[in-house]
Amino acid sequence: MEVLSVGEKIKRARIYKGFTLKEVCNGEISVSKLSCIENGKIDPEDWVLEFIASKLELDINYLKKDVKEQIDTNIKKLLDDNEIEDYKEKLQYNLELSSRYGYYDLAFDIMHLIIEYLLKNDQLSGIQERLGKYFDLCNSGSSKDKRIIYFMDVAKFLYKNNEYSQAANYFRNIRKKVIGEKKKKCIILSEAICLEAQCYLMTHNYNKAYKLAITLDELLQCVESNFKKAEMYHVMAMVYLRADEEKFKEYEQLSYSMYDDNLKREAEALSECGSVMFEVGLSEGAVERVKKALKIYPKADKEKFVDFILKCIKTLIDYNAIDVAKELSEDALDHAITLDNIKFIEKAYYLKSKILQIEKNYISSEMYMNLSLDSLVKFGTKKEIYNRYMEMGEMYNNMGSIREALRYFSLAISLHKKL
Repeated sequence: MEVLSVGEKIKRARIYKGFTLKEVCNGEISVSKLSCIENGKIDPEDWVLEFIASKLELDINYLKKDVKEQIDTNIKKLLDDNEIEDYKEKLQYNLELSSRYGYYDLAFDIMHLIIEYLLKNDQLSGIQERLGKYFDLCNSGSSKDKRIIYFMDVAKFLYKNNEYSQAANYFRNIRKKVIGEKKKKCIILSEAICLEAQCYLMTHNYNKAYKLAITLDELLQCVESNFKKAEMYHVMAMVYLRADEEKFKEYEQLSYSMYDDNLKREAEALSECGSVMFEVGLSEGAVERVKKALKIYPKADKEKFVDFILKCIKTLIDYNAIDVAKELSEDALDHAITLDNIKFIEKAYYLKSKILQIEKNYISSEMYMNLSLDSLVKFGTKKEIYNRYMEMGEMYNNMGSIREALRYFSLAISLHKKL
């Protein structure tokens, strides 16, 4: 995995074998020339490399392999096994080398792989800090494909960050750029349409979502990946839920049948479908899907599983499925405490408080809300804490505790000035 320039290889081998520069040169090469080669100031001729390889007993092919070839080899190995330990760190190492040696197209490709990894693992802060560098690499060449890849990654980041309107704009622009090259860019086009439709679903713009979803049928034939087909069927199912019950059932089953062994994504799709069913008043079917999603979600990664439980509880609370939410909240809190994850603990306390408020158990609700706030102030942003102060003010107002309500509203006003 380590990448060395020709000069670095020579210097390392020379020192390891205990030779001085003069001993290696042996009157055939000037000492100053070999010093410049080792320090990367000049490139050696082939006869010089052959002479040095013989002197230091190095494989000539190894010695001639330049930095770019070594990075290419590293990336191929990583792509063959992207579950390898320190995958992201190894990509980052090769990215820095590519940039240092001016291989900007290669650096762009590696950055894209890093962004893909971060998206897959929901590491959004890692993407945020790399976007400036990614943009620079995108503009380092004139390739149209490079720009489309960059804009797709940014759009996916915005979508994951719940910035659905901005994400939809990006996906729409990508769609317009590749629509005339439907055959060549079929996979990109289908993914852009699929995700743009999902953005409209999330912002309740169902007419736009429907118009896009009906165009996915004709693109299915050029998509080979079962996973991508599953995602397309999933979007079509959610759109048709409002328009055609039979098509909804057909596309929903097709979607689940094509996720294969990707139980995490299948569970997320079930949960998303449940949310849409809640919206249209099909609460029984929605609860059924949320329960199934929790049952099949992989349990090996405890943190991801707890995060998923908490998201499901929030959905259930939002649509007043309190009995099921209450059942899950105890498990979520136990898991969060076992993991000793302060963000999960805060969220679990907060959701439990919301359930108790709905049940009008204000004394217990107050206790859990305060426990939640104690955790939130340790890591939350000013805006998050401001929103929580406002919410607590409303809670105390509903309880008739005017003094406490005024205290939290005052705290919110003071913090708002700093936003």
